[in-house]
Amino acid sequence: MDRDQSIPVGDEHVKVNVYSQTTKKSKSTHIFFTVIDRMNEAMAWFAGIAVVLLMLLIVFNSIKRMFSDPFSGTVEVATWLGAISGIFALGYAQLHKGHVFIDLLINILPKMVSKMIHTVMNLVSIWFFLVAGWLLFQHGVNMMGNGVVSETLRIPFYPIVQLCSLGFIGLVLAIIKETIFIWKE
Repeated sequence: MDRDQSIPVGDEHVKVNVYSQTTKKSKSTHIFFTVIDRMNEAMAWFAGIAVVLLMLLIVFNSIKRMFSDPFSGTVEVATWLGAISGIFALGYAQLHKGHVFIDLLINILPKMVSKMIHTVMNLVSIWFFLVAGWLLFQHGVNMMGNGVVSETLRIPFYPIVQLCSLGFIGLVLAIIKETIFIWKE
């Protein structure tokens, strides 16, 4: 996937990298960043596939409803696909600045102060999403131990719950990468 964005400047389009990567990186940092990028790109692909499957499920169910009874597990499957598509896209959106970032106050502060505020906010975010991912994984383990199954289809869905914790891990790694870039500028 292309990490360059085309920005119109006058009559020309200038390619600008999403992150200012003009600073020299060590080989281990480059490998770490590549792993983060590839992991989040793969999860974004799975999120996209989940959205397409969700669309096909809804369309199929709507057509089937005209001729007979609808598929009985549509709500459950749609919920699972929606969770996968939302959570797996978090890290990719963070890497490509797809989330809302209100920088009105930060822009008027000195550069060092804004770097420190941004870093503190990133550290709080890392902590929050690590806890969320861990608790989500633990919830899946508890569901597995208690033998919880879906209400309509009667199938265990704890693997989906546990996989969703990977989305938070991808987001945490993307925030770590962003924090490193903050201090390399």
